[in-house]
Amino acid sequence: MHPQVRLDRPGDCPICEMPLIPASSAGTSGEAPMLRLSDHALAMASVETAEVKRRVLNHELRTVGRIEFNESSLATIAPRFDGYTQRLFVSVTGVTLRKGDHLAEVYSPEVLLAQKELLLLLDGGASTSMVDLARRRLALLGLTEAQVQALAERKELTDHVTLYSPVGGTVIEKGLVDGAAFKAGDVLYRIADLDTVWAQLEVFEPDLPWVAFGQSVRLTTESYPGRIFDGRVSFVRPSVGDTTRTISVPVVIENSDHALLPGMFVSATINATLRADGHAASTQPNGQYSCYMHPQISAVGPGECPKCGMPLELIHTTASASHHHTTAPPEPLRSPSYVCPMRCEGEKHYPDLIRCPVCKMKLVQVEAPSAPETVVTSDVPEDANDVVAVPATAVLDSGARHIVYVQKKPGLFEPRELTLGPKAGEYFLVISGLSPGERVAIRGGFFIDSQFQITGHPSLLYPGGLVEPPVHAHGGTASTAAPQITPSPVVPPAGSSGHKH
Repeated sequence: MHPQVRLDRPGDCPICEMPLIPASSAGTSGEAPMLRLSDHALAMASVETAEVKRRVLNHELRTVGRIEFNESSLATIAPRFDGYTQRLFVSVTGVTLRKGDHLAEVYSPEVLLAQKELLLLLDGGASTSMVDLARRRLALLGLTEAQVQALAERKELTDHVTLYSPVGGTVIEKGLVDGAAFKAGDVLYRIADLDTVWAQLEVFEPDLPWVAFGQSVRLTTESYPGRIFDGRVSFVRPSVGDTTRTISVPVVIENSDHALLPGMFVSATINATLRADGHAASTQPNGQYSCYMHPQISAVGPGECPKCGMPLELIHTTASASHHHTTAPPEPLRSPSYVCPMRCEGEKHYPDLIRCPVCKMKLVQVEAPSAPETVVTSDVPEDANDVVAVPATAVLDSGARHIVYVQKKPGLFEPRELTLGPKAGEYFLVISGLSPGERVAIRGGFFIDSQFQITGHPSLLYPGGLVEPPVHAHGGTASTAAPQITPSPVVPPAGSSGHKH
């Protein structure tokens, strides 16, 4: 009941007065603590073990989202001159336009003056450079090349100028009415191309490791039962919503038949595969290229981005991500150097052979590297889909630590603290702490942990164990024997004779 009490002779516990039982030494050797259980104890506790293997960890992430306009396809039509509306050809929102369709007829004194200047230069026999400059001015005001050419051929001023749409798409906003005045820069129309749309998916923070650029997404909507729309994760927005606590993930969807309309709700499914670093792998085919300024752009080979002209970069997928890089050489350790075998303080090194200030175990010596050298590592294993995984039932979680009990020999167990990645079904990704081929207890782990705790060994809730540090002997070295605790006198309760029967 009180494993911190250690005496060198039989007797009663000075705290609870229960009889003392023989105890084995705990936490006094320089090696990691181990516990041996008899076959009978293993059978009574139904302890089972399983081998740690490399396996593919998949996860089906389900979430919801909303269809929105593709931001990269939005266009605004604004005049470059002041004027007045004379006639509207596009008078309602929602209509579909083709590039070059007429929008409205307007009157502008500034355009009329520029036309007159061009005609005067043509009639006066001005130089070609002056005429080209006048043509250029009309083009900068928004007239098409055909309109400028027609004016030069007819040599007649026109009071009304027709505005044409420079892009195709659907009118989503109209800022003009018949007879209204407008200023240069006013928004006359907003146009969106619905051939591609975005599904803004909402992903919670714990699910973020399962989302990666380039992943394939399957979407459904109540408007089209039984129909599946295919999309691709274009990027992950670098912020978390204050109210929803979710991350917005835009998914690009081809929408040539305009079936998906902005404002529709969709359900999405992402089939993700974990990499060894704990992040999801892209499902893009190998050899795909994309522009990091416009991640919705993808191509099968190198080239330039059609929007900004920047060179396309290779998308690192599950198989193509295993490129090598050179790391800086490690700093040489001082010789000799010592570290705690339980790694209570991580990889902290001590210059002297002392005891760990946390668990009081003897430090072990660490061999210093013979000479600094350049280390070439790989970002991912040879098979990036093949990762070390441990059954979830083997992991004991205290909220601050994750440990498993490794079977070194039949009946002999050792605690091991792990660094885990996301959980996929019945397995955890192991980032560090275990190697393939080791066996861990997948059933009876809490029983084994209780035996470690009772015997004073480091356990789940007590990383340093319950054994007090050895008593310092003056004039000599520290004793390696268990501490001697003198029992305190037991005061009998009032009204009793103090005799024990």
